[in-house]
Amino acid sequence: MGVGIGEETVGKVEFSFREAFDLSLKNIRRRSARAAITVVTIGLGIAFLTFLTTASIFFRQHTETGVSIGAYQYWLAFISLLLCVASITNSMTIAVYERSKEIGIIKCLGALNRHILLLFFVESTIMSLIGGVLGFLCGSITAMAIYGFRLGFSMVLKIPLVELLFSFGSSVMGAFAIGTSATVYPAYKAAKSEPVEAFRVEV
Repeated sequence: MGVGIGEETVGKVEFSFREAFDLSLKNIRRRSARAAITVVTIGLGIAFLTFLTTASIFFRQHTETGVSIGAYQYWLAFISLLLCVASITNSMTIAVYERSKEIGIIKCLGALNRHILLLFFVESTIMSLIGGVLGFLCGSITAMAIYGFRLGFSMVLKIPLVELLFSFGSSVMGAFAIGTSATVYPAYKAAKSEPVEAFRVEV
């Protein structure tokens, strides 16, 4: 974070995406245990959904198996994703209180509300993308292993690559949506906090 010294940038606080990314990585490393819990939470939700979508792809390709995915299973996946959002929101809200003095210092140095928002959303995006990739790998591999043993790996391996890539993209975007929606309230709360009030908080 820096303050420009040119005529056009006097008094303007500059906070680039690169700086936000670097600070986010440092915060994730410093709070690795909490970050790991968040990643695992997202990963589990995405893994369950990916398991169902991978199995659904397989069954569409091989209708002769007579097996299908029930609607109730998708409802279970939806509920699990809602629980993920609630859990991550709670975790990020606690993180805001833990970092209240840090946020206060950053705002005293000239950071604007949008800079604080950017910092939290970048941090959330990093964890969400990691959770999404891990969730996709766990879910798809588990589905292929289970149905491979039941119905034969030769049939499972015939799943079109395009459909798997689409499932991967959906998993990553789903994880991003989960992380972003869960971060809205904590990030807003952090951005609106007053520096003076932040220093009074005892954690």
